[in-house]
Amino acid sequence: METTELKVNGMTCGSCVASVTKALKRVPGVQEVEVNLGSGIARISGEHAANQVPAFVAALGDAGYEAGPATGAPAAHPHPTGGCGAGSATKGRGGCCCG
Repeated sequence: METTELKVNGMTCGSCVASVTKALKRVPGVQEVEVNLGSGIARISGEHAANQVPAFVAALGDAGYEAGPATGAPAAHPHPTGGCGAGSATKGRGGCCCG
């Protein structure tokens, strides 16, 4: 299981924390979400969490929040349209296109 952290902008109350948590838990593969209102940090754990940052950012955007990698957290690596492995030599063989 991997863990990654995102800085979430726009949270102002406990209801925001609940909304952010719910949005992140909807992303496939997420096993655990911890959101700290004071720091604005969401910690997400699950299978390949570090590679799912674009999906997390999109889910939070749909919920009305801006987010990005937290300082010191692993940055998202780019994937082609269609997700990991799409249009690359690893397509159809599983695994990440980044190696």
